[in-house]
Amino acid sequence: MGLFDKLLGNAAKKAINSAIDNMTGNHTSGTPTAPAPQPQSYSAPVPPEPLEIPVDQKLDKILTSQFPAYQVQKNVDPRSMGATDTYLLPYAYLISAGGQPKLVIMLPDRNTCSTRAYRFSRAFAESRGITVINFLLNSPNEESYIIDRLHQYL
Repeated sequence: MGLFDKLLGNAAKKAINSAIDNMTGNHTSGTPTAPAPQPQSYSAPVPPEPLEIPVDQKLDKILTSQFPAYQVQKNVDPRSMGATDTYLLPYAYLISAGGQPKLVIMLPDRNTCSTRAYRFSRAFAESRGITVINFLLNSPNEESYIIDRLHQYL
């Protein structure tokens, strides 16, 4: 190594190499050392996440058990109710009492509410005096929350 070797000599070179080895953990001096113990990490077992029941299954269960007096239709095309527009989404649930529609439930995901079909379907139901509520598919929709909302509108 040229200039560095000439200036420091072998003794200084060995001292520097030894210091570097001690800092990096590489011991090239004649005595082998045991590797440094690695810190052990212990983690508690992670319980499996409970499976989320889809909101439509929750609604089926709740509507039959909590609201037996109402008639429930699923995936109702607004055209069957007199709508004439071509851009319409079906209603996930149409809840009626005595043959009169009382409540429409739509199950949009995050982007559905901005679509033309969603807006036209919602506007048609509201123009007929039918309340429209949403349960977002990407939200938890706990059973108690669903029951409270249904009691609020039925």
